[in-house]
Parts: sequence; C-alpha cells; structure tokens
Amino acid sequence: MTARRSWADLPGQAHEAIQEQIGAVTGVRSAPIGLTSGVAATITTQGAVFFVKAAPARAPVAHHLLSERAANHALPADLPAPRLLWTADVAGWHVLLFEHVPGRPADLAPHSPDLPAVLDAVAALGVPCSWPAPPVAGKIRGLLRVAEEQVAASPADTAYEPLIKALNLDDFSGTTLLHADLHADNLLAYGEQVRIVDWSMASMGAAWVDVALLIPRLIDAGHTPAQAEQAADRVPAWSTAPPDAVTSLATVRGLFSARMAEIGPASLQVKRLQTAAACRAWVEYRTT
Repeated sequence: MTARRSWADLPGQAHEAIQEQIGAVTGVRSAPIGLTSGVAATITTQGAVFFVKAAPARAPVAHHLLSERAANHALPADLPAPRLLWTADVAGWHVLLFEHVPGRPADLAPHSPDLPAVLDAVAALGVPCSWPAPPVAGKIRGLLRVAEEQVAASPADTAYEPLIKALNLDDFSGTTLLHADLHADNLLAYGEQVRIVDWSMASMGAAWVDVALLIPRLIDAGHTPAQAEQAADRVPAWSTAPPDAVTSLATVRGLFSARMAEIGPASLQVKRLQTAAACRAWVEYRTT
C-alpha cells in the first residue's frame, strides 16, 4: 500500500479554489492508504460533505485522475455513482470534487444482504460508452503479458498454457461502459443501495466483462464457483459471455495475481494470493 498525500499537501491556491466552490472547509478526514499516493479525503463545510481527489500533474498517479475525470464527465445521470461536481487544474495539481457518498465496503459473502444491490448496480452498468474510453482489451493484454511471465517462471503453472493461448482479445470488444475494477472497496453500501466509486480504470468493451472480473471477488468472499456464477445470473449481460473467453480470462487473471504476489509490494501479497486461489478454483470448476 502507498501512503496518501494529505489535504495539507495541497497548494494554497487549490484550497482557495475548492472553498470558492463549497465554502469554508471545517473538517477533513483522509481516506485509508491505497494503491495511489494522491489526496483522497472527505471534507466538510458548515452545511455539507464532499469528497476530493487531487494529485500533482507530474505525479505517476496523475493519469488515473485524468481518466476518472473523463469517465465521470460522461457517466449517465441515473448510474449508481457519485457525481463529479467540479474539477480544475490549479497550481500544477489536478483537483476533482465529488458528491460525498456515505457507506461502507459492500459485503460480498454468500447470503449477504448487500449482494442483490451489488448485482443490480453492476447490471446498471450495461449502458453504451459515450466517450472514447480505452478498450478493455488493452487491460486484458497487460494481464496476459504478466500471466505468460508466470507460466515461464513456474513449472507448476505450465498446465494453464493452453487456456491462456486460447484467449482471443476480440471476444472482449464492445461498446459498453465498463468500470473494470469492481471490488468491495469500490462498491459502497448504504442501506439498501450500492454506489460504484473510483472510475479511474473505466474502459469500453463487452458488457459481460465486468461480471467476469467480479466473480473471483465473490469466490474470495466465500462463494463456491457455482454459487458465484449463480449470483452472476442476476446480471443480464452475463448470459452473453462466451464460455471459452470466460475460462481464459479467469486463467489469465489468476496467473497475473500469482505473479504480482511474487514480484509486487509485500503489502499486497496476501490479497493477490487470495485472488489467484479464487481464480484457480473457478478455472478448475469450469474445466472439470
């Protein structure tokens, strides 16, 4: 995990620009540490609550903010996501001000009361992409490259080689808006509602891809592969998924996670090993 910058790190001009929009800030609560080092904080005024993200334009994380800005400008009004209220480039920083969404990470476990709302929110994503989002095939290609490294480095994983060779990037093509990074922390539950946050990985592709990327999260949360696929049936797009493409994607995702657990940050090793195990269980279920 990466330590976040704080509200105090923002230049004074950025503080002033934000407060011109919302009034004097009376309280700040930084989000937990994450994968990126930008500012991410809940800020309060005398009468309202907001969420702000910011980073220096030259920081490695900057492209995530620019992607999130573009995606949020294009999100349909009825999509279950917080609204981007204002954005600007100030004193060499990208600044995004969002509607605050109360809630907690959704519980993805079997029989969780959050599950119906999670799956309904995912179903609501099945809308045409109205902006030139990057094709999700590019993300899949990146996963594939690392998966091939894992097969080359691990003799135990060579059995998966036919499944990754069978992956056809054309199967992921489409014109649907995809979040492409659905997990519990990006699915905020509040009462009977779920809002989808953090659109920095937004992509365009086949409507079933978001569901396929969510299923390992369900398995990791305690579902059997059969239960996870049964839950996915609540999302209409899942019925359009090509079976061979799903199996190859599950294989590639698992090998990617296994490789990144070995070479990536130690703080993420356990989580990535869990994802790898979930994907492998899913592949075994689909191939036996």
